[in-house]
Amino acid sequence: MDASPYDFEPEEQGVQRPGDNEFWAGLHRAVACGRAGLLEERYVENASRWHRLTSDTIDTVRAGLAPRARLAVWPALFSDISAVLGTLPTEGLVEAVWQDADGQIHSAVADEDDFPGLAARISGADAASLLSVYADERVPLFTAVMPDSDGVVRARWQAEQSLNDLAQGL
Repeated sequence: MDASPYDFEPEEQGVQRPGDNEFWAGLHRAVACGRAGLLEERYVENASRWHRLTSDTIDTVRAGLAPRARLAVWPALFSDISAVLGTLPTEGLVEAVWQDADGQIHSAVADEDDFPGLAARISGADAASLLSVYADERVPLFTAVMPDSDGVVRARWQAEQSLNDLAQGL
């Protein structure tokens, strides 16, 4: 054999950044200064969970994340729902993320045909945000991949490029 079947050869553009103590310390700082407030956990392809972050909840969220999950950090949700709804484009796709009155985080991808239903779903939300689903427009603040319980990243995928990576020229 020329190579081990366990060798990792990335097929996509990204970085193999661990969700280690350094990542979480940076996340604490970003949440404390109001730069970040939402964490997307992708634990399997095309499935994600969303977590609203505060300085008091970061450690609890971290403890509940799946090993090897891809993490993407986004700005905080907005409490002005009418302003969020005012940013719906006239056409195209968006992903809406919102927190209901019970504190549950929901998300839905919608196109212009679905916007009226989406608006109705999030009109009673406590907070919401709209994210582009187009790869060149969907750039999180920063990203990482969760390590296994022993601290080693064994995921066979990479974190997406983030605004932080782009600012550093990566």
